[in-house]
Amino acid sequence: MTVPRLLVGVVVAAAVATAALVLINRDPEPTASAASHVAIAPGATSRGAGANVAGTSMTAQQAADAAIEDGKRPDLVPLPESAFNGPIARYRVYAVGEARALRRAATALQRAQRGGAAATRRAGARAAWGSAFDHWLLMGAAYGALGDLDSSLTSALARLERDPLNRSAARSLAAGARKLPAAVRKAELAPVDYAIRAHEILEDVQRDRMADPAGVRATADGVAATRTVIGTLHDLLAGRGDALQTVDTRLTQLEATLREIRHAHGAWPAPAALRDSEHQRLLGQLGAALEALANVPGALETTLPPKIPALR
Repeated sequence: MTVPRLLVGVVVAAAVATAALVLINRDPEPTASAASHVAIAPGATSRGAGANVAGTSMTAQQAADAAIEDGKRPDLVPLPESAFNGPIARYRVYAVGEARALRRAATALQRAQRGGAAATRRAGARAAWGSAFDHWLLMGAAYGALGDLDSSLTSALARLERDPLNRSAARSLAAGARKLPAAVRKAELAPVDYAIRAHEILEDVQRDRMADPAGVRATADGVAATRTVIGTLHDLLAGRGDALQTVDTRLTQLEATLREIRHAHGAWPAPAALRDSEHQRLLGQLGAALEALANVPGALETTLPPKIPALR
């Protein structure tokens, strides 16, 4: 009877040792996140076999939550669309003011084309064109919502930039400018579009204007227009992450560089006339400002991100 008892003891000891080795060498079990997530997998519906993920003590939902965004919900609660009513109304008042100023500049340009010596007419028309150009770009968030009027004004200004004495272009500019205040009042500015436009104003400048002789001037106008839009959104952005502070810092740096460039050249130079160091600094700071502004639409979301489909 001694031998069988000894064999049993050996078998038991071997089993215990094997189980210990398995426990020691297997991969650590992931832990479920303490924070909940928007449901992406069904929870366990029974306590029976298969309710947990193999090799863990977690349900399928817990394992999915742990794998995506650490199981966290979005940091910011979506804003109601009505929260944008005030900012858009304030912006519309501002834009109508710029539209009226553009209309006055267009009238001054036509007047300059008609009187005095050729050099005087050209200088006066060029100055009036610059004013009209500035007021058009200062409208910022509105000029992308004006349809055919947008195209007409942009085309007239481009023709006058090449030749400020072009009377046909001046007539087109004046005709469009007369329609502009009413068009701005009626222009559709949806909350999501308005939030995105805060980023797109300078993005348009970078893409469309930096090879243009008026590119530096356009950048300055774009910064001013962006400041206005961000100003109307200030109260909404406050307390929603660090987007507002970062944007302010980057725009301030870009504004300082633009002031230095204008002071050094005595006027707005063409991008091609910039020194290499000025050009690099301007483009670098414009890029940094755009990077900061890219966070604004996300901070002003009006809906939750799409749900990830549930696991089946």
